[in-house]
Amino acid sequence: MPRRLRFIPPEGSVIEVTTRTIQGRLLLRPSPQLNSLILGVLGRAQRIYRVQIHDFVFLSNHYHLLLSVTSAHQLARFMGYFNGNLAKEVGRLTGWRDRIWNRRYQAVLVSNEESAQIARRRYILAHGAKENLVASPRQWPGVSSLKAHLGEADLCGLWFDRTKEFAARKRGVELGVNERTEVERVVLTPLPCWIGLAGKYRTTLIEEMARDIEMKSPGSAPRPVESPSVSRPF
Repeated sequence: MPRRLRFIPPEGSVIEVTTRTIQGRLLLRPSPQLNSLILGVLGRAQRIYRVQIHDFVFLSNHYHLLLSVTSAHQLARFMGYFNGNLAKEVGRLTGWRDRIWNRRYQAVLVSNEESAQIARRRYILAHGAKENLVASPRQWPGVSSLKAHLGEADLCGLWFDRTKEFAARKRGVELGVNERTEVERVVLTPLPCWIGLAGKYRTTLIEEMARDIEMKSPGSAPRPVESPSVSRPF
């Protein structure tokens, strides 16, 4: 099957990117170590390729990014670097030796209309709650931009310099964690439709969005007593 063409308007665009794990396996299951790795690789990729990141969420078997890019070339370079390096780290952490990703990432253009951009943001931030895995998107233990938007989390992670590590090992030297890692930070950029708004007001709008997601999530409705709750793996 031929690959789909990646089209980005000459003036750039907001893009929603989705990548899924092979066979839907829970290779991205949240943990403090994996969360740090994801943020480290994402922050490194953003710094190198200068992509603007608006939102993201990582579930156990897929993830979503909401980005602004200037060209299809920039998007391809960024995604190739991010998916390639994250796959290696996930493989090391989980011991999974097969492919990590099911196929190429999917990229969807988002129009400049405020309603379209807000709808994409809401869809991404609702993950975890909309699947009834948690009652509130704030409770999702995986990597998400929501708590950072609300000032409740820092988006710092560790980047492992595997080239430096390999070179040292060839010399018979084992590097300590601090010698082979760097702290990387993911920087969030306001959505284009919200750029003119004050930062405090943007935070208020996201707080309102989070509350509305909580009220409308499946877990917010009272459950019948006779229906036992079913625990689902993250």
